[in-house]
Order: sequence, then structure tokens, then C-alpha cells
Amino acid sequence: MTPPVLPRMLACLLLAGCALVDQKTFAPAPEAKAAPAVARPAPPVKLDPRVPLVTIDFSGPPPQYEELLRYAVRAAELRDRDVQYDVVAMLPKAAGAAQGQRDAAGVMRSIMLAGVPAARIHLALRADPALAGREVRVYVR
Repeated sequence: MTPPVLPRMLACLLLAGCALVDQKTFAPAPEAKAAPAVARPAPPVKLDPRVPLVTIDFSGPPPQYEELLRYAVRAAELRDRDVQYDVVAMLPKAAGAAQGQRDAAGVMRSIMLAGVPAARIHLALRADPALAGREVRVYVR
């Protein structure tokens, strides 16, 4: 007994469209992988992903920041009485570390005058070559 012709013809047509699985399926030729490399500039590295409560620019004349800082501290204290402050001096070059420390210490004193104990204020110093001048950033945590 021979099977009917129609099912054999359909089976042959279906199998004709199939490809055999071999090494080329899983390991394509190196030429296929080689795409022209496009040089893309690396995205800038963010030193601190947080948004500062206040940023004080010290690159020009001495800034008058005390009133603005007092207002920002008061607003942060109303939200959370145990808020911690990070006072970070940002410098374009590490060579100006002494001046950056003085700037950060002045900002810390202003925060203390607003009624925050020194134990809740943390000082830091960072260099960022992308900056044009000195600045102090105050973050809350």
C-alpha cells in the first residue's frame, strides 16, 4: 500500500523551505559580524547623581548666600527634623583643595547658625575637571 500522493507532495513542499541547522547557524562568518565601528564620545560621568539643595558659586566675587541657605535649611528641617547635610566643595583642579575646604567650612558655619548641630553636617571635597570654577553644593540625605 502506498500512501496517497497529495500528502507526500505537501510534505516535500514543506521540507523544501526548511534549512538545515549547521555551524553557520550558530557561528556566522566573521565578515558578517564586522560592522564599521562608529566612535561615540563617552557620556560624562556624574560624580553625584543627587540634586543639590543649594549650589553656591565661589568662582567670582564673594557670594552672599547666607539668607538663601538659611531659607533652604529651614525648608529641609520642616520636612524632616533629623535630616543630614552633605556640604561638598567642588573644584576644577585638586590643586585648590585648601580654598575649597575654607569655602565648605564657611557654608557649614552658616548651616550651624541656622540651628543645625554640627553632628548632622558632613564635609567633602571633590575635583571635577568639567567645572569652570569653585562651587559648594549642599545635599540632604
